[in-house]
Amino acid sequence: MAEAGNFPKSIGRYEINKLLGSGAMGSVYLAEDPRIKRKLAIKVVKLDAIGSEKDRKEFLARFQREAEVSGLLNDPGIVTIYDVGDSEVGPFLAMEFIAGRPLDSYIKSGEGLTLKQKLSLCVGIAAALDHAHDKGIVHRDVKPGNIMITEDHRPKLMDFGIAKRDDASLTQTGTFLGTPSYASPEQIKEGVATAASDVFSFAVLTFELLSGSLPFPGTSINTILYKIVNEPPVEIKEPEGVLPEQWRAIFSRALAKNPAERHGTCSEFVKELLEGTRDLGRTDRMQLMGNLKPEHVSSTQRRAILDDPTPPPPAIQSVVGAPLLKGGKGALYGTVAALVLVASAGGFFLFRKGSASQILVDTLPPGAKATQAGRELGATPLPLVLKAGDVLHLEKKGYRPLDYHFKDGDAPPKLALEALKTDETIRTFPEGATVVLDASRLAGTTPLTVKGWDQSVKHRLTCTKGDLFVATDFLEGDTPGTQVFTLVSARETRVGAQPKAVDANAPGILRFSAPYPVRVKLDGRDMGEVREGGSLQAPPGARRLELSNPRVFLRESQTVNVSPGQPVAVNLPGLANLTVSTFPNSANIIVDGIPTSVESDGNGSIQMVKGHHTVNVQGRSGASQGVDLSGDYSLKMKF
Repeated sequence: MAEAGNFPKSIGRYEINKLLGSGAMGSVYLAEDPRIKRKLAIKVVKLDAIGSEKDRKEFLARFQREAEVSGLLNDPGIVTIYDVGDSEVGPFLAMEFIAGRPLDSYIKSGEGLTLKQKLSLCVGIAAALDHAHDKGIVHRDVKPGNIMITEDHRPKLMDFGIAKRDDASLTQTGTFLGTPSYASPEQIKEGVATAASDVFSFAVLTFELLSGSLPFPGTSINTILYKIVNEPPVEIKEPEGVLPEQWRAIFSRALAKNPAERHGTCSEFVKELLEGTRDLGRTDRMQLMGNLKPEHVSSTQRRAILDDPTPPPPAIQSVVGAPLLKGGKGALYGTVAALVLVASAGGFFLFRKGSASQILVDTLPPGAKATQAGRELGATPLPLVLKAGDVLHLEKKGYRPLDYHFKDGDAPPKLALEALKTDETIRTFPEGATVVLDASRLAGTTPLTVKGWDQSVKHRLTCTKGDLFVATDFLEGDTPGTQVFTLVSARETRVGAQPKAVDANAPGILRFSAPYPVRVKLDGRDMGEVREGGSLQAPPGARRLELSNPRVFLRESQTVNVSPGQPVAVNLPGLANLTVSTFPNSANIIVDGIPTSVESDGNGSIQMVKGHHTVNVQGRSGASQGVDLSGDYSLKMKF
């Protein structure tokens, strides 16, 4: 093989024209296939630059992976691999030559791409990723540096070197691969990547492309990783042409910590973004939407196929003799002998295969939210695939949480939820009011304790003192809590009377009495952090609160009714300490998917809010345990 300058004259059968770029691990050349006169790029690995034999084998395996994965893909938005081979200068890939620049160079230079051009790039990238996901391939390293932009401004997705196939076993679970700023929370915490992880990374890329800023900025890798796992995306001024509320809502969903809460596909995410853009004409918007990939399966089905190693649930009507698509090592088809046990009282089997069974989980009353290992599955009645030992957590407002432990062979009836009954104190200003609850007068005057307040039903409360009164309605799950009800004069409501001047639009006051700070979202809008004993103004009406504090593992939602100018107490759980002991070995404890620095040796405790939590330790992804914390508790787990 003759040399020309500082690069070889040929590699394999390909004639080398010039060097396009070179780095520590290899070089890329512009070449030509003499047989068909096609220009192409040749990527060559420098094996002598890789230290150990183990690292060389790993690198070559990834090199081969890129060729194999790319060979399965056929999309105009993905760089095509033509050939893979070995040569005197090292292993090489022959791939499509793209005359253009990587997307990160556009972002760093701040070049003035129009909003339509940016959204057009997003549409192309989304279509390419969805095509890969349809083939069972997760990219795992979606970032601007892996997107080439052609001279006619079309995106090309490249570098599938760390991509994951459904039947691949090269990378062990628990190994973090990817680029920190664009990695998903589950990649950072568990080393696990699914199609939902690519959606998250693509949303980070899109956020940066449209705004010029990263959603989780930081000056060190540790800071960036902590923010991705624990904090919401940074609040910025939305890009010109995008509706503010839409921007926040779309990216709150796409960048959700829980993969199940994100958009089901990249195209679904971009479609919402297009619908939230005001500076696009109808023709432009329809043209861009027309370039998105059609949905071959629904987002729920797609996530089930790509994320869940168990078979997707078949339609209830198709039970006996239906072909079963089985995940894991490829797609296996077979006729399943279905065991059907229909019971008017509740759950029934749809099919059984090996140790997994599909049952219909139902509750009395229905509508309970079902979660498994922290992942939301839907509301009952709900068909699910369960294995022996699986634990299903069921919650419904106004009822005690229930953990259902599935046993092989179970045909569960409707699971009866127990109404939550608590002792509540009715407080008024001024005190000394008589109390009528649901048309029954109670003995005594305020402050008055009601024994066994049934949170599973609605209530009507009226308090009266002389000419003063107040009437309040409570929905299921609502309680008086620490709220003080202000009595007003009945004369003000009579015809002809002169009412006090009250501004119906005056904000109410939300008062937080928890012994810890709380990050508050009010009707989807991030209001920042409220300190202990702090307060926050809120417009009158029913307001949705999303409350969080990852330091004490608080994450809950509630609805409060705000009256003009009146204070409302926001009820939050108290704190308790959890000690975890695992044997024979110990490791760092994970609570609700959030890693801690406390080891499970029984010597240290974790302070957290009272209520239900999922506890695990690092390296034991399938061994989580639910805990209903009502006070200090010591948990022992054996592996």
